[in-house]
Amino acid sequence: MQWVPKNIAMLSDYWQGLAGGETPERRQFQVEDVQPLLPFLMLCDFEANPFRLRYRLSGTRVDEMTGFNLAGRYLDEFADGEYGVAVKEMLGYYEEASRTGRPRVWSYPWAGTNPSLKLIWAGMFPLKVDGRIAQCISIEDYGDYNTREDGRIEPIDPMRRDWARLYRE
Repeated sequence: MQWVPKNIAMLSDYWQGLAGGETPERRQFQVEDVQPLLPFLMLCDFEANPFRLRYRLSGTRVDEMTGFNLAGRYLDEFADGEYGVAVKEMLGYYEEASRTGRPRVWSYPWAGTNPSLKLIWAGMFPLKVDGRIAQCISIEDYGDYNTREDGRIEPIDPMRRDWARLYRE
């Protein structure tokens, strides 16, 4: 597996353990089990015809980074402007997960002043509600990363990527 930030790897390991790698039921997901990650999490609903992703809850760090609380908003509301390309790509990932139940981890460039030097890492982990894939837990990591000349990604400050450790101290 390629390198991913520790908090995303933690959530991935937790999700994988809930139903043996299959898509777990929402009731299996216990927030107290991932408490250090809560500031970075979003609970999202999948809506069909047309497919849309609605944010049910967003963590405090997500709210700080976006500048507002995402709850009740739709991902496609942000499909224009600086993040338009990334949002359209994300919508495709979420739609695929709503059909397949497979999780996904990816990164996209920060749309700020120097996007080539900063990446946002994201992870999305589908959940069933009454046997139907209807929600997901998403996480974002806002650490600082460099893309090396050989294409490999490395953290600028490795301590910043360990959100879980930082929140336990």
